[in-house]
Amino acid sequence: MPSHLRTSEPRAHDLQTELRQRGLPLVLGARDRLAGLVPRCAPALFAALIVFLGINLMAEGLQEVTDEGPLPTSDTEALAVGAGMLVLAFFPVGWWLLHVILRHTPDVVGSVLGVALVVALLGLPLLDTGDLKVRFSDGVIVVALILLATYWGVGDVTSWASRRAARELSHLGSMVGRVLPILMLALLFSFFNAEIWQVVAQLSMGRTWAVVGVMCALGIALATLNAKDEISDIIRTYDAREDGRDLRPLERANITVMCVSISLIQVTLLAVVVFVFYVVFGVLSVSPVTATQWIGSPPIQFGGIFANLPVTQPLVQVCLVLSAFSALNFIVSIGTDATYRTTFLEPALDEVRRGLEVRDECTALVSAGGQDGSTPHEDRAPQPRA
Repeated sequence: MPSHLRTSEPRAHDLQTELRQRGLPLVLGARDRLAGLVPRCAPALFAALIVFLGINLMAEGLQEVTDEGPLPTSDTEALAVGAGMLVLAFFPVGWWLLHVILRHTPDVVGSVLGVALVVALLGLPLLDTGDLKVRFSDGVIVVALILLATYWGVGDVTSWASRRAARELSHLGSMVGRVLPILMLALLFSFFNAEIWQVVAQLSMGRTWAVVGVMCALGIALATLNAKDEISDIIRTYDAREDGRDLRPLERANITVMCVSISLIQVTLLAVVVFVFYVVFGVLSVSPVTATQWIGSPPIQFGGIFANLPVTQPLVQVCLVLSAFSALNFIVSIGTDATYRTTFLEPALDEVRRGLEVRDECTALVSAGGQDGSTPHEDRAPQPRA
């Protein structure tokens, strides 16, 4: 192999890893996404195995439940149920822990472990002694879904979104300082409006969530339109170059999703802040007597573990609606206000531009490898895990 190819291959792998870490897995070709698929699936397969084991432990503890009640009838059964719940609660930690460990191990370790986990998921139901509640078909479906999701980059996009959310959380103070004062002044009059309390008091929690869901769907549509308008200019300029390869439809979709996701992460954090603020503000400023006068009847209290909290159901419903409205208003402002666009949308567009630069460099290295007589995809080592 020529010396420059030996030098460029590790660089190509690094660039492909960077594309995954930037939430752009679909910019890679089909062969690149298929390379190293099993090792990249290992953390998710391990988490699925933990869930299966937890379900089986709980099923074993509950198998002899009598008609006297829904609780286990012996200490052994209670212990099995508790152990099963602990195992189920551990699966996100197991997923993350194995993901971190495999990043610092050779690819062959991840491949062997991934195959072993597939065998375990498919073989566990075959060891059924009458206590297991997981069927063989469940294992097949879970393994297939994990493989497909990993191939299409769902895990890469999710990991990127988590890191991006943590980054946005560190900048939450500046975002709140810019946006929240104006929003608070606008929403304060709505919060102390008796009509909105009367409307939400007639809604069940399910219908309230449906109203919030409609606002969220409208917000996603507006965020997509905002991002698409800006990204279209970048893509047109990018495709108009004389050299280079035009973006494929999958790449365009991936870039749009990345840009929209950044806006939605910002909006979600803002909505959570607004919701928490008004819940606390409502507990302090709206007494049960005032709420009764506005609604016409005593406000409904939550039951169960929330029974002792000084939070009523109408207060939570009002805060949910106002936080969803504030998020929608923020998205509209990003699309219409130049200052908001510069502050909140431009960073997302800068990430798109950087992602396209990485794509160009990666494509150039792959093309150079193909021109020297080697197939760029077939001769590569397995893809490092992001």
